[in-house]
Parts: sequence; C-alpha cells; structure tokens
Amino acid sequence: MLKGTPRPLSETYGLALLDLDGVVYRGKLPVDHAADSIRDAEAAGMTMEYTTNNSSREQATVADQLKSFGLQVEPHQVITSSIVAARMVAHDFPAGSKVIMSGARHLREQLEGQGLTVVESVEDGPVAAVQGWRPEITWNEIANIAFAVERGARHYVTNIDLTIPRELGIAPGAGSMVQAVVNATGAEPHASAGKPESAMYDEARVLAAGDGERMVAKERCLAIGDRLDTDVEAGNRGGYDSLVVLTGVATPSMIMRAPAHLRPTYVAADLRDLAEAMPQPQRVSEREWSCAGASAILDGGNLSVSDASDINALRAACSLMWERTDTDPDFDATAIALPEFKLGR
Repeated sequence: MLKGTPRPLSETYGLALLDLDGVVYRGKLPVDHAADSIRDAEAAGMTMEYTTNNSSREQATVADQLKSFGLQVEPHQVITSSIVAARMVAHDFPAGSKVIMSGARHLREQLEGQGLTVVESVEDGPVAAVQGWRPEITWNEIANIAFAVERGARHYVTNIDLTIPRELGIAPGAGSMVQAVVNATGAEPHASAGKPESAMYDEARVLAAGDGERMVAKERCLAIGDRLDTDVEAGNRGGYDSLVVLTGVATPSMIMRAPAHLRPTYVAADLRDLAEAMPQPQRVSEREWSCAGASAILDGGNLSVSDASDINALRAACSLMWERTDTDPDFDATAIALPEFKLGR
C-alpha cells in the first residue's frame, strides 16, 4: 500500500535518486516544473543524484544539459550504468585485471579509471567481458564479447533495455545486443549495472557519500522515476522507497494495475510534490478507499473516483485496486473499467 508522510518528501528523505529521461528532461527539453522543484528540494536539504541506464553519455555532458535548465549540478552527481558496471568489475577483480569491452568511450574511461586493463582481443585472456552500447557498435565487437564469454570471461552488462528511443523511432537497445551474446553462448550475464537491478542505487549511495563521509541510510533515500519496470522495480529489489511521477512512461492505469513488485511507495503528478507531505490512503470498506477527502469506489466491474483531476483520488484508487488484487484470487485487474484521470495542474 502507498505510504503517507507528516512532512514534505524533501524533508523526509535526505537523498533523491533521480531518473533523468521522463523525470527531469524529455530528450533535449526540460520537463515542466522539474528544475524549480529540484532547486526547492535542495534548499530544503535534499541531496540529488541523477541515475541513468544510458551507458554512452559522459557525466559532464549530462551535467551541462542539466545546468542549461538552471540547475547546479556537478558531473560526479550523474551516475551512469557505465560507472556502475566498471565499479562492479573492480569489486570482483584486482587492479590490472584484463577486460574486453564493447560500448562507448565513456565505458572504457570508467574501466580504466578503476585500474582495469582494457584489451582488444580475446587472445589477451580477459577475465571479464563488459558489454555496453553506442550507435556505431559493430558485429565484431559483439562477437568478441561472445568469444570471451565462451572462453570463461565473466559477462557484465551496462543494462538490459531491449529498446532505446531515437529521433526516427524505437531502435534496438543494449539489451538486444546482450541477447545476441546470450543466444550465441547459451549463458545469461553474470550481472547488470542498470535498473531494474538495484546496483545503481547502491553505488549512488556510496558515491554520494564521498571519501570518509557516512552514507545516507537506505530508509532516507528515495528513488524517483517515471517507469515502473525500471525505476520502481529497482527500488523494490533494493529495499528503497520510491516515487513515480506521471511526466513520462507510467500512466494512472498502469499504476492502478501494477503487480506487487512494480508498485511505488508514493505517486505524484510531477516533482512539485517533493515539497508536499504525502497523505495516507485509508480503507473505508472492501469496495472503497479514501485519501485526503478524495475517494475511489469499486462497483462490480467499474472503478469510479470522486474527482479525476485529483491526485489523491488516484492514490485512493491504487490502494483499492492493489488490495483487491492481493486478497481476492478471482479478481482480474485487467477486466476493471478504470477512470480517465486528468491530472495536469
């Protein structure tokens, strides 16, 4: 069930683990209200770490884009899947270990920055094969990863996203190239750095602390994203509270029908809700839930709400749908007629 907080989220949590695309920007454009909301949250004492499955963009490039929105961002606040992948390999193998890679310059720099030796051929005996993404990737690079895995190299991947949005449409992502190696070798990767695995959030906590500083306690960290199947699932896998915003992929119907492993801790229209306390949804009866004066009622196969423009009505509806899904084995969430929410404000 959704949680409530007596204080604003920006005061309840000390570290925000922010997704980028769909939360802070869409492509080159900022998401409405995101930058102002982040600045306000920082003024309230919340630290920002920006987390992305993108393995090819340099930290400084992402930071410069965020700065163009009026945010104060240092490159070290941007946590990419290449950074996490390199740190994972370095955790498992000593400095100087040989690795072979496919991907962008950013991945190579991170591997070398961790003291690992990047080699070009499987005949050099790499102990690890690290697979990332870049638009110009070649068949030979993917084949070399497969050859290395077949010879016993441990397979690490930056992420398993099957698709990536591009200017002309949806294109194969890193996960599609990973699947080609799996098809060739018959073996699944040893580890993935990207969401929905929680390693990115775990490493972000470490990196946010800096040298000699104490990490923010996990219960004081909030994962924020627009996708249930990456941002929220990573939070759930790692034991982090999460906030889903409706500025990207997730829709009200997706959230209301979400299975347990994809359910967020909080639901918000956008990042302005970081400055708000979260009301706690309340069970009224088997067929009704309420939240801050708004209500959701299930009547047969129809779910109705008191006000489809009220985010609290969505919170009540989520609690009602989730409870019925979990307690009634005959309940089919996909068969319920859901309200059309209009949550712009």
